[in-house]
Amino acid sequence: MREETAPVSGQLVEAAPGAYLLRFPLPPSLPIPLHVASPEGVRLVTWALAGLDADAADGPVCLLALEADGAALRGGVSVATHFRDLALRPEPAPADALSAAERALLARALLSAGTSGLGTLGALFGLVERSVAALPVADDAPDLADEAGGWSLGGTAIPLGLLFRTGAGWGCARVTRSALRFAGHPRQHLTLEPVWGAAPAGLPERSFALYAHGFTALTTRTS
Repeated sequence: MREETAPVSGQLVEAAPGAYLLRFPLPPSLPIPLHVASPEGVRLVTWALAGLDADAADGPVCLLALEADGAALRGGVSVATHFRDLALRPEPAPADALSAAERALLARALLSAGTSGLGTLGALFGLVERSVAALPVADDAPDLADEAGGWSLGGTAIPLGLLFRTGAGWGCARVTRSALRFAGHPRQHLTLEPVWGAAPAGLPERSFALYAHGFTALTTRTS
């Protein structure tokens, strides 16, 4: 693809060592990010588009969640899109460069990034914790229960991971095995491998099932 000749200035927020959020204004063509073309060692975890409303003050912007060595970003980033490559010039910015609406969109993107994004979700969680906590639970949402030997989940849709908040705080775990049973209503007994944060123990206050391309806020079954 042909790259834009003039680099676009972007705001680079370092949330944790190796985890960054890059915010930049979108060209009128509204290109969809595909991957980081250069430099090597920079991985695009997920992305979100914000400010698409006609009355948005800053116009359309793109949010890129990146895994990278900070030194690799100093010379600029080239992002491959469905239209053409974009040359970006990251400039350090504070976390408050993101609006509440942008954090809400980023939260949904991170929760939908699949297993490859679980670690980055933890590194960037400080940016989106409030937005995640505010996500609603549907009336017909599946339930998570604390049973002997671990947690069980209602339904047959097997998640790739779980995000949860217990008394010890937020944590995230990868689902390594799901044992389905169909006595009455289908349930799954989950085998979990902790990724970051609190251990998956006790009954969580909030929980989310994470899938390859989406997520579901869960209810909690107390009996």
